[in-house]
Amino acid sequence: MEIIDMDHKGNGIGKINNKVVFVPKSIPGDECEIEVIKTHKNYDIAKIKNITKKSVKRIDPLCPYYDTCGGCNISNLDYSEQLTFKENKVKNIFIKYLEIDINPRVIDSEKKLEYRNKITYHYDNKLGLISEFSGVIDIHECLLVSDKVNNLYKKIKENDLSLVKLVTIKECDNGLILSIIGKMNIDNLRDLCIEINVNDKNVYRKEFGFIVLNDIKYQVSDKSFFQINTSNISKLYNEIIRYGEFTKNDVVIDLYCGVGSISLYIAKYVKSVLGIEIVEDAIKDAKENAKINNINNVKFLCGDVSKLIDGNINGDTLIVDPPRIGIDEYSLEVINKSKINKIIYVSCDPMTLVRDIKKLDNYELCNISVVDMFPQTHHVESITVLKRI
Repeated sequence: MEIIDMDHKGNGIGKINNKVVFVPKSIPGDECEIEVIKTHKNYDIAKIKNITKKSVKRIDPLCPYYDTCGGCNISNLDYSEQLTFKENKVKNIFIKYLEIDINPRVIDSEKKLEYRNKITYHYDNKLGLISEFSGVIDIHECLLVSDKVNNLYKKIKENDLSLVKLVTIKECDNGLILSIIGKMNIDNLRDLCIEINVNDKNVYRKEFGFIVLNDIKYQVSDKSFFQINTSNISKLYNEIIRYGEFTKNDVVIDLYCGVGSISLYIAKYVKSVLGIEIVEDAIKDAKENAKINNINNVKFLCGDVSKLIDGNINGDTLIVDPPRIGIDEYSLEVINKSKINKIIYVSCDPMTLVRDIKKLDNYELCNISVVDMFPQTHHVESITVLKRI
């Protein structure tokens, strides 16, 4: 079968007797011998048995676990082709669901490997990464994290892990934060970490973790969300500033603000910022970050956006950076009826993005940028600007 296209998740697409077949790890131009592993009414899912003719776009992935790990699923594409795939993915979704033909700015990633500041390992008789097919695969190292993280992972594996469920490592500028769900001996890990948490309780702390962006120092805790690609966060936030066209008279609301990373980054350009976030630890970090950086024109509220949005959406610009599931129905309704002039929507899932835009029918799409925060994977970050009609 010839692969003629790719779906939004990076799977190759071919046809047998006019029936669509999705083939993970294949790319347009490949000719493959395949085995159908799941049959559905309108489509099948297959796996590659043999590539009889390789696409000119295909490269050999650097990772030895590419065929079994589900992580870097498009690392068989040259990086320029990865960017083209992500641009086309967003364009196709906007055309299909909104009937809008967009031409996004495409911003690449400074790092193509070793960019992740967070990784989670699962334990199932071995500590490793989730396999694309089933279970956990044992790995020697992951190319998306630094040597420092890989070395800690190897050290952890020297211990008895029989009572461990999950292990998460966060990399900050000043060291590593280790979080464990389960039970294990940590004595041999202290020298490699600045902080260790077990079952959501802090058991060791040499110092608080921090990340510095554009001279702003952010304290990061084990539970707080922070953008995963540290080297590219400034590119993402600089796009927000560019699209915001902020003035010293602007009042900005920042929903799903996390540790206040966007709020504090834009604070010097505006009159004031109100950040809202449901995770208590993130808000603690956000308030501490404001103190650390002597930023006094930012206020943070802890709570569910849908419960706090009433009465707190009076301003000039709204920034939203929701989780992958997007914005809830009630908040969308409040936003759509508000007097906010401009919405800057930061999204990690274009499908929920277009769903939400469709409901914001008092606004029109003005600009969109695609920012590559997840090289080697099909995931894509975008920034969309909407203005009140």
